Amino acid sequence: MTEYIRHMIFDKTLKTGDRLPQDDIAADLRVSRVPVREAVIALDREGWVTLEPHRGAFVNGLDENSTRDHYEMLGLLYGFAARRAAERGTDESFEALRSIHRTLQAAENPAEFFQRNNAYLRQLVAMAQSRRISAMVRVFTTNLVPGNFFEEVPGVMRVQKRSLRVVTKAVVARDGAAAEAELAGMLRTQADNVVSLLRSRDLLT
Repeated sequence: MTEYIRHMIFDKTLKTGDRLPQDDIAADLRVSRVPVREAVIALDREGWVTLEPHRGAFVNGLDENSTRDHYEMLGLLYGFAARRAAERGTDESFEALRSIHRTLQAAENPAEFFQRNNAYLRQLVAMAQSRRISAMVRVFTTNLVPGNFFEEVPGVMRVQKRSLRVVTKAVVARDGAAAEAELAGMLRTQADNVVSLLRSRDLLT
């Protein structure tokens, strides 16, 4: 549901300042108003819409600072997970990470890469052996760009492949600091790419 509404904003079916037609969305998707309302609350937390008491929800554009901060915080979170993975990983988990990484590097289309990238990040988080990190990842890893990130944003698959090659080598070498720094840098670069895309689509306020 949130993805559907994000697409409406991203494709400019809904524009900045528009009132979100919650009843129409529920009718289009043949669902009750409850899941639409839940999606709107989630989108309000993400900054896509603003809920106004007794008036409804109104579409926001995404501002550049918030967009950059989103990816900066993702970099800090995954970088910390990589540091812990380097410290706590076992020979078996390192080999599993290398194996997933090989399939990731071999992926040639965005759909395939999307799946393998997710598997790689899941493995990295699992290697950190921390319920707290796992919980934070579940809460925080919302894509600002709807759909397949690697299909929608030009150039990001190449960036991800290059950086994860460095991260894998660092984690297996138990160099947590290097893995952490690389992931943080990678997400800052991805933020640049996302900001460029949003600006080109006139979605930044």
